[in-house]
Amino acid sequence: MSSYPKRAAFLASVVSKEEAAEALKVQVDVIDVKNPAEGALGAALPETITEIRGVVPKAIPVSAAIGDMPYLSGTAALAAVGAACAGADMVKIGLYGAKTSDEALNLLCSVANALKMYFPTSLLVAGAYADAQIFGGINFLDVPALAAKAGAAGCLLDTFDKSFGHNLLEIASMEAIGDFVSACREWGLFSALAGSLKLEDVPLLLPLRPDYLGFRGALCEGGRSGKLSSRKVLEISSLIAGESSACCHS
Repeated sequence: MSSYPKRAAFLASVVSKEEAAEALKVQVDVIDVKNPAEGALGAALPETITEIRGVVPKAIPVSAAIGDMPYLSGTAALAAVGAACAGADMVKIGLYGAKTSDEALNLLCSVANALKMYFPTSLLVAGAYADAQIFGGINFLDVPALAAKAGAAGCLLDTFDKSFGHNLLEIASMEAIGDFVSACREWGLFSALAGSLKLEDVPLLLPLRPDYLGFRGALCEGGRSGKLSSRKVLEISSLIAGESSACCHS
């Protein structure tokens, strides 16, 4: 599995095998498993990950969030191993409880070491929050360097507060988002952008050359807690493919 797609890859977040099957009616690059009821990077049950992995072709990676993680290294490491055991190719951890760079590094190292020992082919993704200031978290621009030092494969920039109006582009400037993507590239990591992204955000973000764009709410009828719609998945997929092609030839 290559973690560095040739174009911006489309990550679709689902909550069940039924939603995964619905998303797979369209071209999707990564199926992401999360539980919106438990937070921005809410963890799903292990059996949900396994069920979804069972309906997703082996050629398509499955990623799974393990939570907006408190500063509990053992808990994080065990959760990561559980997600990988259940079938996750990529394990995403939200750096929620880490209040300093040292704490974030310790948390990431604990998870990276556990995955290396038990599931060395599973990739660790460090989840940063653009609005980390609301809970005293670390600056998202500091995360790529820490992730690289810990041995992570990539970094995700997301938002913690999913209430109306808290879109990534409304929280962080385009310059800062671009700096995040560039920092990931400089540290040899893949970059992923999410955070209540909308259809109209795609042409704004693709010129920054992120490796992945992640969506949940924009794929659903009724927001991130609603039902995934293959029609909405197709809208996003077609736009990413078209805009990525335009960017590559610009």
